[in-house]
Amino acid sequence: MAKMERVIFIFVDGCGVVGRDPGNPFFLGQCRHLPFWQEAPVLPDGTPVAAIDATLGIPGAPQSASGQTALFCGAGAAEIGNRHRNGYPDRALRRIIMKKNLLSQLAARGATARYLNAYPAHEELFTARHVRMEADGRLWFSAFFPERFKRMISVTSCMLLASDQRPFGEADIREKNALYQDYSNRLLNEKGMALPIFSPQQAAAIVFNASRRFEFVLYEYFQTDLYAHRRSLEECIDLVRDFDTLVGTLLSLLDRKNDTLILTSDHGNLEDYPARGHSRNPVPLVAWGKHGDRLRKRIASLSDVAPAILELY
Repeated sequence: MAKMERVIFIFVDGCGVVGRDPGNPFFLGQCRHLPFWQEAPVLPDGTPVAAIDATLGIPGAPQSASGQTALFCGAGAAEIGNRHRNGYPDRALRRIIMKKNLLSQLAARGATARYLNAYPAHEELFTARHVRMEADGRLWFSAFFPERFKRMISVTSCMLLASDQRPFGEADIREKNALYQDYSNRLLNEKGMALPIFSPQQAAAIVFNASRRFEFVLYEYFQTDLYAHRRSLEECIDLVRDFDTLVGTLLSLLDRKNDTLILTSDHGNLEDYPARGHSRNPVPLVAWGKHGDRLRKRIASLSDVAPAILELY
């Protein structure tokens, strides 16, 4: 029987920790809840922010597919083949995700665990009728699955498939039960949809309400990595200021005696403007609330995150 733990995990892609650097948007934006620029960063309430290793002891710049497999599955360097893998997981990484992903392992412990991201207009595609992940890491697609998506099955999408979760869709966004990866919905509306625009405060409330329905909630935000690769410094500063507001609002809604918030990343990038590639900087670990101290002591690298979460259940 699972313990009644309530954990919110916010994954923010491409965010490392450096000092008061003139190219660090977190410093330039004076982010209070994402203080990824201080020598000993702390939240406004005094909660320390740790810096953890994202390199896994492997030479070269960390990458998304291998980093996220380490983060969400607890896989170490040897297990992922002692090399960084960019973009989307290959067959070898999918085998690890199939066996060890956090959503499936939490469900096996009796915990209600949910990926909060919505796939509007595509939620039906990510069901067993149209795509399946086999135990050997192969992907099967129906004839209706768009060719352009077949090479774009992310680590978190693989986790959905492995755990037999149907993704949230457009109706869930409208009903404020889920969020798109761009929580504001502006990108969706630019593509022709007509969804409500969510402020950072509204998005925080949606995450909070989801955490009242599920014991474990995972929300993935990867605009940070996209902005680091493509946008101006001013745009990056505006982006992190808004996300800082989201995190601060969420913390104000949570109960530190009963709730736990974890926020971390898979590799550095945004903190190192104008460099457009990934960095070897450590990534932040915000561990706040009931199990914050325990998690900060337990987690030293990406590979420690999933096992540390599982120990709470």
